[in-house]
Amino acid sequence: METYRTEEEQVEALKRWWQENGKSTVFAVVLALGGVFGWRAWSDHQQNQAGEASAMFDQLLAADAAVQNTGRPTSTAETLAETVKSAYGSLTYGQFAALYKAKYAVMKGEYSAAAEELQWVLSKGPDAAVRSQTEMRLAQVYFAQGEYDQATALVEGLNGTGYAPEALELKGDILLEQGDADGALVAYREAKAAQKAQQVPSQRPMLDMKINDLASNEQGAQS
Repeated sequence: METYRTEEEQVEALKRWWQENGKSTVFAVVLALGGVFGWRAWSDHQQNQAGEASAMFDQLLAADAAVQNTGRPTSTAETLAETVKSAYGSLTYGQFAALYKAKYAVMKGEYSAAAEELQWVLSKGPDAAVRSQTEMRLAQVYFAQGEYDQATALVEGLNGTGYAPEALELKGDILLEQGDADGALVAYREAKAAQKAQQVPSQRPMLDMKINDLASNEQGAQS
């Protein structure tokens, strides 16, 4: 500001400055404070949401354990899964809840409903680990529906993930259903190799049975 000769001139200058700049300055300060408090409120809200989602998801896990261990109906677990999905769909908890809904749909043979849940998860742009898991399950659902081209497209994209052994085995299953026993055997052996490369203990005895069965058929055809 200029240097004014009298007190009156200083007061008048301050009035003019306030009229020209004061309101915008206050508005800027209010916005800045609002941003700080708004961020804190949003952050607190997010933390509260995550805590609530975690608690409800724990209930879902307990209900799912009851289904698996005692053979209870899936109704309670399904209700909890739908609640978590609906309330916390923007969080990973909601995405996992949809995976559980898909699992229960598969258990009841409702493959179209399962596919819808899995496609919903993918539409949320999940992280890489959740995406791979979801794509693997969706490929299995497509296979169960006889949608072999769609299943193949998904398993081909899983070769570089932790689901490579499972995906390659499913690829073999698809080829076998399509009448390509030689291609199926190649895929099964690749699945076995991928399993060893990941140093994963063998927990897929059916894979060894498939390899042995097709390999013996191959040898029989050659002899």
